[in-house]
Amino acid sequence: MTMCACLVIGEDALVFRFDPHAPVGRKLQDCRNPPPEALRRLAGAQALTLTNALGYDMDTVEFAVRDGTLYAIDFLNPAPDFDSFSLKEEGFTWALDKMCQLVVNYATGAKQAPWQGKHRWWRFV
Repeated sequence: MTMCACLVIGEDALVFRFDPHAPVGRKLQDCRNPPPEALRRLAGAQALTLTNALGYDMDTVEFAVRDGTLYAIDFLNPAPDFDSFSLKEEGFTWALDKMCQLVVNYATGAKQAPWQGKHRWWRFV
């Protein structure tokens, strides 16, 4: 069984290889060794859909993958771990960039947070 984790910020997702048995700080694998392209696309799309349905603007979604089917096993993380120790340099840089863009868009009114207005999670069920 393969595992992957997605860090979702706004409308973007970064997909990592994930090893739940690794020591803390090594569970997320380095961005330089990403999962295969097809898995990255599928996991990223499913993580974005799930995060949007929950009304979160950021999340960490972990998937178990068997025979090409993704099973969300941990997805209620509206305050994901953003530290450089866990995300490594490339992931940390990506997270800072995406979070800064998101906050500036909220502050300027260019985007509205999903938890404002009439967000209804049952639209996605």
